[in-house]
Amino acid sequence: MSQDPEQYPKVDVGDHQEEQIIRDFYMFNYHINSHKMRWLKDVIDIIDAHRRVHDFCEALDDGIVWNVDTVALGQGTPTYTCTDAVNGVLLLHTDSADNDNIEVTRICECWKLVDCYPLYTELRFYIDDVSASNFWFGLITGTSFFTPPNDFVVFENDGTDENLEISNQVNGAGNETLTGQTLSDDTWYRLGIHWDGAGTIRWFVIQDGDAPQTILATGTITTSIVQDEELTVGFGIQNEGAEARNMYIDYLKIAQKRVIE
Repeated sequence: MSQDPEQYPKVDVGDHQEEQIIRDFYMFNYHINSHKMRWLKDVIDIIDAHRRVHDFCEALDDGIVWNVDTVALGQGTPTYTCTDAVNGVLLLHTDSADNDNIEVTRICECWKLVDCYPLYTELRFYIDDVSASNFWFGLITGTSFFTPPNDFVVFENDGTDENLEISNQVNGAGNETLTGQTLSDDTWYRLGIHWDGAGTIRWFVIQDGDAPQTILATGTITTSIVQDEELTVGFGIQNEGAEARNMYIDYLKIAQKRVIE
């Protein structure tokens, strides 16, 4: 019996039954353009994918699952709490001093942009005052983007306007590009970063709402892509001015075809 090489278990070997769904990793951009049954196959089979989904229905395990870094320049300390909201929502709240910040990253650097191994990560969030907040979401080395690190690919806003940017850097050099998308206060957005495993990162700004999804802005990155470092995934917010700011996170998801180096 002929068999696709991506299929598993192997047919004609012992009594294994032929698999009904071909093995491949279709999770990436499944909201946008991929078959959901194939995505489901990869969600339930840990052999195929390394993944993590956080829906923030419980308190953060600082120092166990997450690193929470804060900078407090005023009298109070930035806080992180699960707030009462449908779906489970994490609230990051800064103190009222200029440049106070709070950042949340996964405890380990366990992701890497390796050739032939696609990766997708997405965040659903909103900010109470976009033009007065520095914020970021994406993949970095270390535990802080505001420091900043030498290697990363992130969405960010510099706190001087509502313009969303996509930034990437390897060994201290890279690109900062306007997405062409302005963000509104108190409005849910979804941001997605997709590494195709073949030299290109595509980013997405996705309008919130039920399917079918609307892509508000998208583009590609083909230079200064960090491939020589393990990365962590995270997000953060920093004051631009002496007033407290809030960032609300509904979920973070990240998945990658299981890397064999």
